[in-house]
Amino acid sequence: MAGTTTFGKKLVRSKSGLRIIPLNDADRSPFELCEPEWIPDKMSPTCMGCKEKFDFLKRRHHCRRCGRVCCSSCCDTRLALPRMCFLDPVRVCGPCADATSKENLFYNKDLKILITGAILNHAVHSNPESTTLVHCRLSPDHRLLIVAGPIDDAQTPLTIPMHRVSGLQVLGREKDSPDSLTVSALVIQYCLPGEEEEEIGLGAPPDASSSAYAFLTALEKAVFMMQESRAVIGTGE
Repeated sequence: MAGTTTFGKKLVRSKSGLRIIPLNDADRSPFELCEPEWIPDKMSPTCMGCKEKFDFLKRRHHCRRCGRVCCSSCCDTRLALPRMCFLDPVRVCGPCADATSKENLFYNKDLKILITGAILNHAVHSNPESTTLVHCRLSPDHRLLIVAGPIDDAQTPLTIPMHRVSGLQVLGREKDSPDSLTVSALVIQYCLPGEEEEEIGLGAPPDASSSAYAFLTALEKAVFMMQESRAVIGTGE
């Protein structure tokens, strides 16, 4: 069952739950994962988690993130799953609960950092010694990485569709706390339609605020998640 909304999206009810998804694939977030196919009950006489046999008391449940068949003990967590566009918390197995918690941290924290943007040093591959300050941000629909020059710069901002990013190399990390590192510089490879592959370097300026390091660290996570999504459901072009 499906119903349309006024924002180019539609509500879809599947056996996993209620989802809100774009009407067109071209509007899909590059971080989205599609809903998995459920493994048929008859193919799993035992729990795929604890390996215990199903019976009248030990019932089958499906993880909404991976589709595996598990018992209630191995699939008893309910979490928000925005990466699959579910409106309400859904049942997930233990391994998927860990992965989903990390993804939700990205959605709740890192995406806000990326959309707000940060002031960074920008270097082109042809002249890495020459850098300029730019404002780098992710578009609100998550589909474009926008690199704009200073406020008085009349040049058109460099706009890179996220699905056109082909790779990312971290050039530097700095210790943020005893247990964590933040990215201080990276290089992004991308290929625009009809052009050869290019790359740009982005780094925290010498007097950078914490927002610059937070942005670069979040960008590394974003590219990883985008590549994971692309391997599952394509680019959405």
